[in-house]
Amino acid sequence: MTESSIEANYNRAKLEADKVDLLIAEALENGCSFLVEAGAGSGKTYSLNQAAAWVQENKWAEYRKNAQSAVCITYTNAAVEVIKERLPENSPVLPRTIHAFAWEAIKQYQSFLVKTVTENLDYMPDEGDFARVDEVRYTLGNRYRENGVQYLYHDDVLKLFCELLDNGKFRRMFADRYPLILIDEYQDSYGPIVEKFVEYFIEPGAAPQFGFFGDAWQTIYQSNKACGAISSDWLKVIRKGSNFRSAPRIVRLLNDIRPDLPQTSAIDGFEGEVVVITNDDYSGSRRNDRNFKGELPPDVLRERLDEVTGLIRGNVLPEETTKTLMITHKVLASQQGYDELLAIIGDALRDEEDVFLIFFKDVVEPVYRALCESDHAGLFEALGVKRYPINKKSDKIRWHELRRSLESARNSKAIDVVNAVVGSGLVPIPPKIEGWMSLYRGDSSTLYASSASIGQYLGLDYQQFVAAIEFLQPDASFSTEHGVKGEEYDNVVFAIGRGWNLYQFDVYAPMITGQVPIPSGKQASFERNRNLFYVCCSRPRKRLFFFVSIPLSLEFRSFLHDLAGEENCYTYGDFLREWPERTIAACVKNGAS
Repeated sequence: MTESSIEANYNRAKLEADKVDLLIAEALENGCSFLVEAGAGSGKTYSLNQAAAWVQENKWAEYRKNAQSAVCITYTNAAVEVIKERLPENSPVLPRTIHAFAWEAIKQYQSFLVKTVTENLDYMPDEGDFARVDEVRYTLGNRYRENGVQYLYHDDVLKLFCELLDNGKFRRMFADRYPLILIDEYQDSYGPIVEKFVEYFIEPGAAPQFGFFGDAWQTIYQSNKACGAISSDWLKVIRKGSNFRSAPRIVRLLNDIRPDLPQTSAIDGFEGEVVVITNDDYSGSRRNDRNFKGELPPDVLRERLDEVTGLIRGNVLPEETTKTLMITHKVLASQQGYDELLAIIGDALRDEEDVFLIFFKDVVEPVYRALCESDHAGLFEALGVKRYPINKKSDKIRWHELRRSLESARNSKAIDVVNAVVGSGLVPIPPKIEGWMSLYRGDSSTLYASSASIGQYLGLDYQQFVAAIEFLQPDASFSTEHGVKGEEYDNVVFAIGRGWNLYQFDVYAPMITGQVPIPSGKQASFERNRNLFYVCCSRPRKRLFFFVSIPLSLEFRSFLHDLAGEENCYTYGDFLREWPERTIAACVKNGAS
């Protein structure tokens, strides 16, 4: 077998991708605004970087002479840093978040900003001295007023930018300053700004030139006024038809879901696998509470998912990554056993803003692990010290006692762990922890969060914190479905059940392929479900497992059978018995290649 035949998939996909990058370069050269519709795994970031490189090579002298810059707007600060690292120091391309870019564009118009924030009640701060405003600034994203300065909230910057775009003189100066604007993940961009760009620049064919990179079907965030799809006859649409992430079988499924953007898999040597696992063989009672009607009982769901993921890991190559996607953090927390903790601290768990959780995660657990493993370097790192913390026999005894205390306390309450650490006198205690402990000792009924006192909070089983810490690790086995956008794994278990009334895949997924018509007035609900379903299906590199924990309608069963093939659909019990025998030989063969 020749090398070219071995790499047939990759060669076809790469040829297609190169053609797309040439089309992007042509659009940049011609000065027309364009939109790159880049499906999952298609190499959008590579094309964006190639566009920036083209600007660097072809426009640097012109922009420098005219004191101009191209801007590459991306979604996160981390993405800004990645793009910045790939550009030379004097690049005419400026990577910015939308907030940073908007502020950079408007901050010099102080008279307008001062007048607007003082006359419009929408910008009135909730805190501060409420004195006369002489200056407007944007620093930390908190809205308040102090010493004649009004500081803006994050979204205030975007709204003020939109207001200035209504001014013709501002638009002319804006276009002179920024002749080219590249926007990454366009579908997640602030909708009102994109609408202004289309109305004032793209539709009239006026400068600046715009290049949008993204995927309308990956619009999954509902609360940030994301623009989603952009439609304009004045935008040249360039579709990327390659997939450098997923094996051919996964890509065929994606093409079945989305025939208007067909992809070619670049993966050679592994065909891939799509499997459906139902729970039709469960005969016990099911849940009937709000948003969970028909769902398996929590302990059954936990047991069955653990069995499935354990079986998969045991029958694939050791180095392969496996991720289970669950619809909401609440469902995931129930599955993993930290639902009471989540109920108390809410988003502070996901955002790592709770002082006790962070102390346990960054100090207590690493210290305990280091003591159990006699890992001196790990102990130094956890304590943040550079000198050896065990200098004499009495020190060794005290650290040994702390390990024994933690071994016991970790199986009890959070307060027992805190007391063990504080009582040892060996671990530095953060001032905020000391403050809360003082309040706890004075009055344990002191409110800690909106729904619980400090006594109730520290009375939680410590293993809830351990489970939450596991969720926060980058290599965690479970994740929320919204939390994996942009991620990829060898194997994905897509858990389809109940838990959030905004998402009912069993109802809406069959509408994707037209098996069920979209009801009148349900287009937005359909697109919301379709997009998240697509994102989840497009995460795996090798294998996709649909784990359906609710009863299947005839339409949903038919839909899944069409996607996976009826021969790849199992009940839970059949999957445990039959899948390993059918798969292990192929797994070994493909692993060798």
